[in-house]
Amino acid sequence: MKSADQKIYVSDTAQYTAVSKFAGGYEMVILGTIGILCGIYFLVRNVLWISMSEDVQNLGLLHTIGATERQITKIYQKQMRSLMLKGSVLGSLISALILVLLIPELLGFHFYQEMGGNTILSFFRPWILLLSVVFVNGILWIASEGVIRKITKLSCIESAAYNEITVARKTKHFGEIVPRRSETEEMFYIAWGNITRHKARFIITSLSIFLGVLSFVLMNVLTNGCDYKHLLEKRPDFLLAGEFSEFGKSQGCGEEYKTREIDVDPLLTQGDGVELLYDNDYDEFSPISQELEKKLHKIDGIDWEKSNLIEGAYVTTVMSRKGIRPYDEGLSNLTDDNMVEGFSWDTVQILNDNQILSLEKYVQDNQLNIDLKSLEEGNGVLLIHDHMLTPEQQKLADEAIGEPVYFKTLLSREDAILRKEQSNSENKEKQQEDEFPQKESETFTLCGYLDRQSDDFPEINQSWHGECSLYYFISEKGFQKIPTEKKILTMELTADSEKEPYVKTQISELVSEENKKRSEMTEVSMDEGTGEAGVFVICKSDLMQQKETYMRGNRILLGAVSIILFIAGLTNYCNVVFTGMYARRKEFDVMKSIGMTDKQMKLMLFGEGSYYFMCVVGLLFTVGMAALVGVKIYMENKLSYFTFRWPILIIAGIMLSLLVVNVLVTHFVVGFCGEEKDSRMCETFSVNS
Repeated sequence: MKSADQKIYVSDTAQYTAVSKFAGGYEMVILGTIGILCGIYFLVRNVLWISMSEDVQNLGLLHTIGATERQITKIYQKQMRSLMLKGSVLGSLISALILVLLIPELLGFHFYQEMGGNTILSFFRPWILLLSVVFVNGILWIASEGVIRKITKLSCIESAAYNEITVARKTKHFGEIVPRRSETEEMFYIAWGNITRHKARFIITSLSIFLGVLSFVLMNVLTNGCDYKHLLEKRPDFLLAGEFSEFGKSQGCGEEYKTREIDVDPLLTQGDGVELLYDNDYDEFSPISQELEKKLHKIDGIDWEKSNLIEGAYVTTVMSRKGIRPYDEGLSNLTDDNMVEGFSWDTVQILNDNQILSLEKYVQDNQLNIDLKSLEEGNGVLLIHDHMLTPEQQKLADEAIGEPVYFKTLLSREDAILRKEQSNSENKEKQQEDEFPQKESETFTLCGYLDRQSDDFPEINQSWHGECSLYYFISEKGFQKIPTEKKILTMELTADSEKEPYVKTQISELVSEENKKRSEMTEVSMDEGTGEAGVFVICKSDLMQQKETYMRGNRILLGAVSIILFIAGLTNYCNVVFTGMYARRKEFDVMKSIGMTDKQMKLMLFGEGSYYFMCVVGLLFTVGMAALVGVKIYMENKLSYFTFRWPILIIAGIMLSLLVVNVLVTHFVVGFCGEEKDSRMCETFSVNS
């Protein structure tokens, strides 16, 4: 659409498009990043607090000998800087090795095929690695500073007498009668007391595990929902359409779909009607001939009830200056006449009643200024464009409603052949006789301009369309007022899944036969020896096969990220348990000295882990479900092909994994404590001896 005041605004960069197809937009990525960073913060804070709690009494000794709070803070800060430096170097080295060597080896084959084998695959970006190091170290420093300040604020007496158990809030019992409990109930009761004694640790650890689990679930939902297979499933099994002329192909028209993303309409083109019909610009021409259609109907396995035919015709537009002005202001000023004839051939597509009803609902829901009554009654035509109007042009389009428009048919085949003979004739008088009669339709009213790229636009598939030619919707009644026969512009065929290979073979043979015959029809083309444009077919099974390597690579990459996020959450729990185990060694020794057996110890620790995981599962079924619903609504608004499925199996697997981890950690801790106690007893016996 051309306008003197038209400006180009670039709103979607390649990065934004890539992010949108993966996560719907930067908003989701930012929320996910915040969740992951919070998980890291909780992990670091918990581990540091538990680890440093054992040093509190040593801090009291430092206070006693005269160390100031600032000096003690510097000691811990120096330790943290040393750890952060070592961790950053080691982590950067491992990350670089994985990104440079391992990932390209695993995924290189998939993306190598997708890119045609001419691109060197590289995942390593130094600036991203540097940014990650800065972010992680920032989170570590913030978490450590909070713990260090809290620990160093204790006085000499508080530090010397510090004990995690005594610091916790004590519960007073006023001689109430406690009901008798079984051994299992008693151990779970003690476990609950141990958990609630450190409420902050319990809450932070549970949140950290929950964030890891939720990130894992959401990543799986996004990975499966954004898979290209959902988009391909909406495609017809076979799409048949007319090819562009040899002249059009030489300009790169009609083959754009081969290099575009799969979610772009394959029949969206930069070519115009001249490039499309250069070799077959006569009225009787049909992209899908009647003979080919009859042969296709004989193929066993095509479900014609689910298949779709796009019918219409190619015409020349004659429109009022006011009507054409929104499309091309310069064209409307070429003549002083009220009616302007186009320079190219345009497309008129016939809509059925259901499609018109869907348009009526769309127009009504969005309160658009469109005259659909005239369209339905057969007195008007609707001009369709692909997001080509500026706001100023849209105002002109609203003013153009009701403007007159009529169509001229293409030349008959006989006249087209005669035109070619005259153009090739050496007789100048014959060359000047280039006026051939064209039939004219009745006059229609312009129902308005409608943008098919708008949100919620009905799924009405089109033939070749784009910014270089006009495309009209018309009703069956309206098309009868155009003096031409309707043609099949495009066919969308659905086949029985079991017979799809057979149908594919038969269609390929028929298309090859049809194209061979058309290549020999050189009577009309202005280029000597060039036949008419043929038919091409896009098979969904071929697209699935072409994109399978790409989709498999995506699943591997995103699946690995999902697993890492899940492991990060479990790592926090294991860190809390194992670091807590060292802090509670005296507590375990006391319990065993008063008669607690290994079985009871296992029950108690299993109970503690169960409370953690019950809290996580509770959060997952409340906050997590709300997050899933939010993601569903957000992604369905962002991606038309996003398919949401409740991750029931994944959640069941997570619950089972949490149970297994709890059992394994419990057995490991009890076994380790037993070995450590035996080792200390042996050392004591040796000393006494």
